[in-house]
Amino acid sequence: MIAPHLPLADIASAKGLVGGPFGSSLVNNDYRASGVPVIRGTNLGFGRHLGGDFAFVSEGKVARDLSRNTAAPDDVVFTQRGTLGQVALVPADPYPLYVVSQSQMRLRVDPSKALAMYVYYACASQPFNRQIVDNAISTGVPHINLGILNRLTIPLPSLREQQAIAEVLGALDDKIAANTKLAATARDLAESNFRLMMRNAADMATLSDIMSLEYGKALPTSTRRPGPVDVFGSGGVTGSHDQALCPEPGVIVGRKGTAGAVHWSHRPFFPIDTAYYVVPKLDEVSQVFSYFLLRTLRLDEMNNDSAVPGLNRNQAHAAPIRLPTASAIQEFTLLATELFDITAQRNEENATLAATRDTLLPQLMSGKLRVKDAESLVAAAV
Repeated sequence: MIAPHLPLADIASAKGLVGGPFGSSLVNNDYRASGVPVIRGTNLGFGRHLGGDFAFVSEGKVARDLSRNTAAPDDVVFTQRGTLGQVALVPADPYPLYVVSQSQMRLRVDPSKALAMYVYYACASQPFNRQIVDNAISTGVPHINLGILNRLTIPLPSLREQQAIAEVLGALDDKIAANTKLAATARDLAESNFRLMMRNAADMATLSDIMSLEYGKALPTSTRRPGPVDVFGSGGVTGSHDQALCPEPGVIVGRKGTAGAVHWSHRPFFPIDTAYYVVPKLDEVSQVFSYFLLRTLRLDEMNNDSAVPGLNRNQAHAAPIRLPTASAIQEFTLLATELFDITAQRNEENATLAATRDTLLPQLMSGKLRVKDAESLVAAAV
């Protein structure tokens, strides 16, 4: 049975659709180191829930000027301008109250009509995103407003069916969240061990004594062929190719553009000419050791001062470093490699889980796929 489509205005609670404050109600001088968190564009795009670093305003400011612009757990938040289509569900922890910034809008769902998590998934679907794009105001920065958001529709089956769909998709997101936490813990543990090793390092050297930053090669988009190899520029992965320039996992350093940024590839890769790749000069100097070492050198400050930011290679090579013993580096490499393998495995599993979720979502919303069938697929995936 195909569920009816209803506009968001019909499932919102009283005054459930609100935008952020206007004009001088919230300015940079209002932000604090703690207090009530403000939901900005940088806090969306992390999956189901909000993420990233929050700015804060005082509780007094909220009570005085921003009481109409707050969001609470289970509210659905939308980006109003800029990166349209971003949506998130306000989590229950760690904050009981949030403020919506000028560029966001929030929906508070009437629980007698809809479940908040189901509404989040419906609004994260491709059909809903197309509605946003088709109705966006293109003058200046693309944006939508409360009037437009009110009119956008989602399929609305029974509450029981909404619950079942939300549970199926939520199981995938929960697994993704658990994998993400484990991957972050593994990386943090590797970094902690690196710092401990470096505190005990007594010898000094320059970067050029132990490694070389080599130039990547030009690879225009028009010459790339479909394949499994990640292509890296200064800002990270910029596409794929069927052939690697570097046949093993390794380190990429931004040369032009995002100068000094340090990236890790857990598999063979192709660095283009806006980036460097690392070639160790000592047997004990591993790629994973090089990754952590380069992250400590503030390479982004070694700018050649041209119109386009660029990393000064000679200055980077001359940077003084602490050099642990060969045995310490080798011991660290064994541990860090194992931890990085865990991170890579979890990230690859997350990519598969996210693809499964994104495939199931529109089919469940449209009624083309039964929840029971989706449950079997999810059980096999998680």
